[in-house]
Amino acid sequence: MKPLFTLVLLALLISSCTPLRVVRLEPDAEPDHYRYGEKIVTDEQADVAVAVSYYDASPNYIVFNLEVENKGTEPFNFDPATCLLVPDVGPVSLAIDPEMELLSMDIQTIQQEKTRRTWGWIGAGALVAGTVVAITSDAGLEGLDPVGSSFASELAFSVTENLAFAVVNAQAASDFRRNAIPYADEIPVPENRFFWLDHAVRYTTIRPGEKAVGKVVFPRNDEAAAFSFNLEVQGKDFRFPFSQRVYKP
Repeated sequence: MKPLFTLVLLALLISSCTPLRVVRLEPDAEPDHYRYGEKIVTDEQADVAVAVSYYDASPNYIVFNLEVENKGTEPFNFDPATCLLVPDVGPVSLAIDPEMELLSMDIQTIQQEKTRRTWGWIGAGALVAGTVVAITSDAGLEGLDPVGSSFASELAFSVTENLAFAVVNAQAASDFRRNAIPYADEIPVPENRFFWLDHAVRYTTIRPGEKAVGKVVFPRNDEAAAFSFNLEVQGKDFRFPFSQRVYKP
């Protein structure tokens, strides 16, 4: 029990010491145009046009808006998971694959449902056990001390029940954040599966005259001062440099 308590205490101390920061990214090139505050930079090579802008940062992610336009005469496939974010400090990051993220979220939801059911049965079992012990104690059977046994049973029941249903509630809250249906016109955060379903760029075929439009997400890196957003489309390389500012309130 003592090692577990030490680990929990250490985790709390580490989390409380983690600095809280706000980050903003600005394109190094002069924006081609603005869209509701976003500075959009573009590049066009032969029959492909690309537009990129920094959108937002959550505690875990950096989010960009991306447009890929087919100006040629043949369709081609585009995979957003091949996009790279190259920092001046730290590892190069591949964009988070929406398909893998959705699969991971759905598996996590099922795992939490199993955990909720298990802890729900534990809580129900504590209720039954506490009731049986209380009845036995009140009857004074088997030489039990009615007062002491009743107190012990109530304490055991209370601790087990609170732990069981606290876990169930925590799991339910996590599941709600992940699967909650957004309101009309609301853009959910990357921690919500509807972000990946409806707002992220996903593997798609772009036909002549069409655009793939959506969001591309990378793991956050607060140590870097500069990034290069890199992607390859139809054998053509596109690079968009950004500078990052970190605010420490």
